[in-house]
Amino acid sequence: MTIAADLHIHSALSPCAALEMSPAAIVSRAREAGLDLIAVTDHNSVENGFFAAEAGARAGMRVLFGMEAQTREDVHVLCYFEQRLQAERFHGRVYPLLPDMANNPDYFGDQVVVDAEDNIVRHEGKLLLNALDISVPELVELVREHGGLAVPAHVEASPYGLLVNLGMVPPELGGMPLEISADCPREQALREFPALARHPLLRNSDAHFLRDIGRARTEFTAPEPTLAALLAAARAGRFRADGPADHG
Repeated sequence: MTIAADLHIHSALSPCAALEMSPAAIVSRAREAGLDLIAVTDHNSVENGFFAAEAGARAGMRVLFGMEAQTREDVHVLCYFEQRLQAERFHGRVYPLLPDMANNPDYFGDQVVVDAEDNIVRHEGKLLLNALDISVPELVELVREHGGLAVPAHVEASPYGLLVNLGMVPPELGGMPLEISADCPREQALREFPALARHPLLRNSDAHFLRDIGRARTEFTAPEPTLAALLAAARAGRFRADGPADHG
């Protein structure tokens, strides 16, 4: 089966995302965009992903639990989990690694936890736009310990791309999928970083507004929308990564 996936979407919990990005609105827009699978990946938090999964279950949309974690090296890594308990335990390990710095909504934006019925549950007080006190290899191992999959985000892009900040792919990620930016043509990424040819290169929207959900996506040919099946499809080349750059 073909699984159209957008696995990098920010909700209203990310201060850089629009307040329109409630879990229910994200699921509704994803269905309109013809997606089969999504992940809500807020900065250093998974909380709105729980409500997105609840809204998705009602609407027939598969939702992975996700996070865009920022490492000590200022590298963004997408962390995916299939089970809520896995994500909860992982979040419990990484949240204390955030600096104890309060959010300034007037400067950074609101960080809003919203339930599946569009009710505001609370405002996150700690600034999520910060680096965790954990390295890339340590984070990758922590994700694996909790049964998840780590995929470095927009690896070719400044300021938070893996290759921009480290200049290399750590051995822990040998042969694993990497994400390139929605607007970066694959050929350009390979010209700038030839080592990317050894990795499956996925694309997602990195949506911060509803209109952007699904503008870039990866279509996997896999028997089911599980992390194991998606990883196997990526490694076997049974996928197509599509973005705005591919259509002029």
